[in-house]
Amino acid sequence: MAQLVWRCLPRLHWVRWCAALLTIHPLQAQSVSVWRQADRYHIPRIAFINKLDKPAASLSSAVESMRLRLSATPLVVQLPLGEGRAFRGVVDLVAMEAMLWQPGSDGDAFSLVEVVPTGPTGKDFQGLASLPEQCDSLPISRRELEAALEARAQLAEQVLTLDSDLLDQALAETGDAFSPLTLSDRLLREGLRRLTLQCDAVPVLCGSAARNTAIQPLMDAITAYLPAPTSKPVAIPTALKQLCAYAFKVTHDAMRGPLVFLRILSGSIRAQSPVYNLTRSQRERVSRVLLMLADQQQEVPAITEGNIAVAVGLKHTVTGDTLVQSEQAAKMAKASGQTVPFAGLDAAPPVFFCSVEPASAAQQSALERALSCLAREDPSLRVSADSDTGQTVLSGMGELHLEVVLHRLRHDFRVDCSLGTLQVAYREAPTTSTTQSSSLEHTLAGTRQSVSVTLELRPGSGTPSISLASPVAMAIGCRQQEVEEAVRNGVESACLHGPLLSFPVQDVEVECSDISVGPSTSVALLSACVADCTSKVRRGSQRLATRQTHLRYSCRL
Repeated sequence: MAQLVWRCLPRLHWVRWCAALLTIHPLQAQSVSVWRQADRYHIPRIAFINKLDKPAASLSSAVESMRLRLSATPLVVQLPLGEGRAFRGVVDLVAMEAMLWQPGSDGDAFSLVEVVPTGPTGKDFQGLASLPEQCDSLPISRRELEAALEARAQLAEQVLTLDSDLLDQALAETGDAFSPLTLSDRLLREGLRRLTLQCDAVPVLCGSAARNTAIQPLMDAITAYLPAPTSKPVAIPTALKQLCAYAFKVTHDAMRGPLVFLRILSGSIRAQSPVYNLTRSQRERVSRVLLMLADQQQEVPAITEGNIAVAVGLKHTVTGDTLVQSEQAAKMAKASGQTVPFAGLDAAPPVFFCSVEPASAAQQSALERALSCLAREDPSLRVSADSDTGQTVLSGMGELHLEVVLHRLRHDFRVDCSLGTLQVAYREAPTTSTTQSSSLEHTLAGTRQSVSVTLELRPGSGTPSISLASPVAMAIGCRQQEVEEAVRNGVESACLHGPLLSFPVQDVEVECSDISVGPSTSVALLSACVADCTSKVRRGSQRLATRQTHLRYSCRL
C-alpha cells in the first residue's frame, strides 16, 4: 500500500496532509519512508500527535522523535492540559487560548478560555506580572500557565529565526519594545503558514482522536496552514482550462457500479457530458456526478475546480488516468508543447506471486469479474493466466498486499476463494550433441512408401529451431516448402514431451542432414519419420548425458 502512497505524492500537489503520529509507539519504518518521499516532492504538512489520553503519553518524546528520525523542524503550536487519563484539553500557543472538553461529550462540548487577556492592541502579556492572581481566574494551574508562556516564547523565537521577513515586519510594527513573547497572533500565524507552505517547518498539534478531543482546532489548523484546494504549483495547459481532472481512486458500488474519484484541476465536470481519457486515448461519458459526504452520496449537476467529484458511468478509466474536455482539446495541448500534468501511473514491478482459485467452478466467472474490478482500482495488482498450468496468477507488492486482496474478494465481492502456491512449469533441454537416423516403411493400397531421415540434435537457445543441411531433391512431387513444413511439424510434435518427465523441450537446435524419400511417399509419413527420429536422438542424448555427468540432461524452469 505504501507504493500507492508514493506514486500519489508527486501528483497531489494540492493535498492537505496531516501526518498522525503516535505518542506511545516509536515511528514505524514505513512512516519514515513516506515522510521522506513527501520531502522529495515538497509536500506541505502538519503533524498531529495522537493518543495523548493514554498512559505514558509524551508530547516532548514524539516531537524529539520527529526531529531525530524525520529530520524535520517541528513547531509546537499546542500544549496538552493534563497527562494520560487526566488529559482534558489543549492550550493554543498562537492565540493563547485554552480549550477544555467536557468528559463524556464525545468531543462536541468544549469551552474556550483566554489564557492571556486581549487589550486594545492585542494580547496583553504585560498584564501577567502577577501570575497567582491570573491563575485564580483560569481553569488551568500556575505550572501550566508558566509552561504555556515559555512554549509561546520559544515558538515565536523559532518562527522569527526561520522567517527573516516576519522579523522585519514585527520590528517595524513594535519598534524597540519588541520581544518574541509579545509577537501578535496574526503575525505568528502568517509566519507559520509561510514556513509550512515552503516545507521549512512542520506545525505540531496534539489531542486524542478516539475521544474527539482537540479535533476542532486540528481542522482549523488545516485551513490556516496548509495550501488551499485552488492553489496550483503546476501549470495547466491553456487548451485544458475547460476541464482537466485526475482520477486518483476507483471503487465499485454494488448498485452504481464503478465510482471514479476525480480531483478537478481546472474547469468543471457535469452530468451527462462527454469526456476524453487522455491517458488511454478513449472517449467516455459521465452519466452522473456525485458529491461524497463521508459515506453519503449526494447527486449534483456539476462540480467545479478545486473540489473532489465522483463520476459514475466511466467504463475504461482506472486509477492514475487524466480526463479532459475533448479529444480536440488534448490535441491542441499536445501541439502547443505544454506539458500535460499527470500522464498516468507507472506501477512498480511485482515482487510477490501466488495463485487464486474459487471454491467451485460455479464461482469462476464471479472471481474473474471481481479480479477485473480490483485490478482497475489498484494498478500495482496484476492478474494473469498461466497457459501451462491453467492457474490464475496474482502479482503484487508483497504478501500483505495480496492478503488484503483476498479479504476484499471474500467480503466485498462475496466470492469464496483461496490463495495457493504456484505450480512450476518445467522445461527440458539437452546439454550434449548427438546424431541419429530413422527409417519408416508403409504399404498403402498396394503402394510401398518409405522414408529415411538423419537428424543432429545440439543445445541451443529459446524455442526449438530446425534447419535443413541442403535442399532435398524429392521424388514425391512435393515442393521444397511442403517438405520443410513436414520436417518442422515432426520436430515440434516430438518436442512437446521430453524424455525425463514429459515436459516440453526447449533450448534445442535440430539439423536435418539427410532425407531419403521413396516414390509415392506422402508428406504425413515424412513428418512421422522425423518425429520418430527426433525422439530417438533425444533418448540418445539423455543416455549420453546420464553416462557422462548423470544429470546433464536437465529439467529447466
